[in-house]
Formats: sequence, C-alpha cells, structure tokens
Amino acid sequence: MGNIYPGALDRPELSEKDLSYITLHTNFTRKQIDQFQMRFLTHYPRGYVTFEEFCDLYSSELSHLSNTQPLLERLFNHIDSDKNGRLNFKEILFFKAITLPETDLNEKLRWMFLLYDINHDRQIDREEFLDLCHLVYHIHGRILKNDRLDELKLLFDKYDINHDGELNFNEFLLLCKDSIDLLELMSPMFNNTQWRADSQSNEEDLPTFTTINDELTTKQIEYLIKRTKFSSEQIQRYYQTFRQRCHSGRLTKTEFIEFYQQLLPSKSSQIYSEFIFRAFDRISKDGFIQFDEFLLAIYIHSNSSSPKEKLEWLYDAFDHDCDGTIDYSEISQIVQALFILYGIDQEKFSVSYVTYEIMAILDLNEDDKISKQEFMNMLKDKELTNFLTPSFIKPK
Repeated sequence: MGNIYPGALDRPELSEKDLSYITLHTNFTRKQIDQFQMRFLTHYPRGYVTFEEFCDLYSSELSHLSNTQPLLERLFNHIDSDKNGRLNFKEILFFKAITLPETDLNEKLRWMFLLYDINHDRQIDREEFLDLCHLVYHIHGRILKNDRLDELKLLFDKYDINHDGELNFNEFLLLCKDSIDLLELMSPMFNNTQWRADSQSNEEDLPTFTTINDELTTKQIEYLIKRTKFSSEQIQRYYQTFRQRCHSGRLTKTEFIEFYQQLLPSKSSQIYSEFIFRAFDRISKDGFIQFDEFLLAIYIHSNSSSPKEKLEWLYDAFDHDCDGTIDYSEISQIVQALFILYGIDQEKFSVSYVTYEIMAILDLNEDDKISKQEFMNMLKDKELTNFLTPSFIKPK
C-alpha cells in the first residue's frame, strides 16, 4: 500500500485513506504533503528511491561521521517498510517526519529502538546491544576500548530490570536517559535534537508511595493533582480509605480485586478487575498496587477523566512491548473484558465481530496493527469511544 507508480501523463495521487494516515501520523498538512510529493516526483519520476540514490540524497546529512556506509545500509533497510528494496514516497516522508526537531523525543527513541532491533522481536538482547555499541563507535571513528565495553555491559545489566537478558522499549528508554553519551552516538540521524537538555529537564525526583505515612506530603499531593486532576481534598479522602484497607502501603492482587469489584456495575467483574490490576501494575511491575497506581485506577474510570485520557491509558495498557502498535488479539482482549463488565450476552453478540469492526474502522493503512495515533482518532466516533472508555466510579 502506498507505492507510487507514475503514469506517462498524470501525476499519481495519494488515496484519501493514505492522506488521512499520513496527516494522522505526522505534523504535515495536506498542502505540505502535496508539495513534497511534487518535488519527490520531479527528482524521482519512477516514484521510488534506490539504495544508491538514498546514499546520494542522505550522505550530506551524515557528513559529520567517519564511516557512513554501515549506518546508511541499516537506515535504508529500516525505512523500507514493505521490504521491496526501494523507498517510495510515503516511506521517505515518514523518515523526514521522524527526524524533524519538533517530533516527540520518545517517538524518536522508539524509532531508534526498532532500528537497532536486528531480529525484529521487539527486544534488544545482549548481543544486539553490544553489536549496536560497536557499530556506533565505528561510524563515529572511535575505538571502543575494553574498559568502556565493560561499562556498557554493566549498563545493560542494570537496565535489564526483569533479568530476561533483553531490553524492552521501557528499559531501553531508561538506559538512554542514563547514558546520554551513548545516546548521542546512537542518534546521528537526529543531530538536530538536544538530548541532554531534555534529560536534565526530566530528571525530576518523583515522590514514592511504597510506605504508608500518616499524611501525604505536599510534594506527593502536587504530583497526584497533576496526574489525576483530583482536588487535594479528594486525594486526601482516597488516601484515608487506602490506609484503612492497606496497612502495608500496597495492595496485593487479591486485595485490589476485592476492593475494585465493589466499584464495578457488574457482578461478573473479576476478569475486568484483573485486567485493571495488570494494567496499573505496569507502573512499578512489582505485583502490587501502590497508592499512586490505586488513585490513577480510580481516576481513569471516573467521569473526572476525559475520553482522551481514558483512550491514552487503554492504549498504553495493551501496548505491552511499547512498540507503538497493538494488534487484533489485544483489541479482542479489551472487547472481551468490556463484554463481561457490561454483561453482554456473548451468544447473541460476537466478540470477534466487534473486534473486527473496530479494526476495520481504526486500521487506516490496513497493516493489521493499530498505532496510537489511529487509536486516538477514535475520538471522532463518540459511540465507539463511549463503549471502550466506561466511567463507573463517582469521585468522592
């Protein structure tokens, strides 16, 4: 989809679905896209760029590097999303979009994570990590000395938080923010990006909620107001309830489900409660729910949170590998949990059919995956948004 094959007389036009997908995933306007396409076809009338042409086009952007060829090969293969050995207009345009200074830094890091994930399993294992370290030192014309290599191995072990021998995106993100020197070596395609300034601005000491105190601190309250938009009084009341039920400072899965089921509109709510527990334990991933996670669970399912906040949470909850997409099976899990919550008769109404309908509405580029931008585009469909984002908790 999206390949451009110019005719003899007429300039090829992107379909309406193509345009919707591009504008949804970039900051480009339709007018800008049209102008880019005209320039592209002027220089590449066949409608695609070969590897040699890509090197000619992009080498000047990497002129600050000592050895560009290995990186150019990796970039070309990564940008070539349909793996046909050439880059079409859409592929070039998305690459241009990700390299713009105003593009979200986490989006750049996610793109870079996938660039260095050689076997495309959404994980960077130890071998891949050391391979990328050798690669980035080489392209910069620097020698990776043994003592630095040992430091990088320790860095990998430090951020392999679940000790599975691999870095998922969240672990890779933390590693990058801890080692800005390495990050700058890994990101020559983003030489207009100020990683250091962003890292320093985000190094805020976040309050911890692992123990129970008589009162919340001012810093904790300010943090929770920002996260939930609850008032200070509401937060204090929820805290008192939490303290009465949880003397240890955190809820086990069983304790959380028992408490949360009391808030749900359906008696058949254990599966949905378990889904909520797994989703919110993603914050600390320790098998317990702390007060900040507990409060966020209340907030997301109350009418205090906006449909946009609910959808953002729902998407992040199911994007387990943080690669920016969710698939049919993950959408099906959402629908299954909501059918049970709402008490919908699954003999009369099919989970599979509803999942298929949602995929058909949201999957603009028909790749059987839903990006976050496509998912958030659901806000235009009020009925679907209301189905997927229930509000059943009245704030105290």
